[in-house]
Amino acid sequence: MRTELKQRSRSGRHPARAAGTALALALITTVTAGCSTDAHAQHAVIATYHHVSESTPRSTSLTPDELRTQLEYLRDNDFAVWPLDRVLAALQNQEDMPERVAALTFDDAYESIYTTGLPMLQEFGFPMTLFVSTQPIDDNQNGYMNWDQIRDMADAGVIIANHMVNHPHMIDALPDESNAERLQRLRDELLHAQQRIQDETGQDHKILAYPYGEFDNDISEMVADEGFIALAQNSGAVGYHSDFTALPRFPLAGFYADIETASTKLQALAFEIKVQEPRSPITDSRRPAVTLQLAGDFNVSQLGCYAGGEPLELEWIDRDAVHFSIQPAAGRTFDARRFGYICTAPKRGTNRYYWYNKFWTRPTPTNAD
Repeated sequence: MRTELKQRSRSGRHPARAAGTALALALITTVTAGCSTDAHAQHAVIATYHHVSESTPRSTSLTPDELRTQLEYLRDNDFAVWPLDRVLAALQNQEDMPERVAALTFDDAYESIYTTGLPMLQEFGFPMTLFVSTQPIDDNQNGYMNWDQIRDMADAGVIIANHMVNHPHMIDALPDESNAERLQRLRDELLHAQQRIQDETGQDHKILAYPYGEFDNDISEMVADEGFIALAQNSGAVGYHSDFTALPRFPLAGFYADIETASTKLQALAFEIKVQEPRSPITDSRRPAVTLQLAGDFNVSQLGCYAGGEPLELEWIDRDAVHFSIQPAAGRTFDARRFGYICTAPKRGTNRYYWYNKFWTRPTPTNAD
């Protein structure tokens, strides 16, 4: 079932502030000529969740009340909640779409998704996708669903999709493993998980969610060679011109579960990314630089980029073409394995924001989950 009711704006604040991050004002310039216009204006948001519980780790959990509030927001506002495969097909084919489209995805097949999440989504008539790592299910690991429950979900219309066998850090090689051997191991694991899902549920959706959201250029090429669309975990909307081997999703649990934060993200729009150098998220730097060229229906003077809640200076290559580089200031470094730079700009005449997150992974030997 899809719901299309009247939009209510929850906040006029900058989206990163609405996310609870202390950000400075966007860089203001005297130039008012914007980027190329949004010819089709077609976008969607893919939300991702893990646990639906009050007793699991907060960083990957939202409570039943928080999930209900988000679903009520989708119901009571102008959203079409579509199955993920329909969203992906519409974007790839550049089809006409409603103004606001969302897809709801759940990772890891935790039991609370079945006992709490599924009944709530069925109550609202919303479709969902479940990304399954197959080994915990085969091992009957505590806290996870079993195959009978996953088949119940499949029979109820839930898309069952691939999250690898063992939820690996795909970018990490095993000791003494060559890159070619790593890629073959990952290919074998991807296809084994796909076969297990097909054997148990009859479904064969070639959609992968990268565990931890981690990937590199070789992985995304391998995934594409096998005919898969792949989803990451860096925040952002998806659009006609998105990279279908590394689609962003908005995590809406933990710190990001409150409705002010979630509503801003659910309304996000996708920049057209004309240049992203480097494309790969892999870095050994604590303050890597990236060069971007962005397009959309926004005023360049309202474009702002941030890292860790602090504004980044845009070093312009061509302001009229919205071509620039960003890097944290000297002395501002990031020690986490995964971090990102966020760029946003309001769409002209609306309270909706274009949103882009340059995702970084720093897989040094001492920097593991």
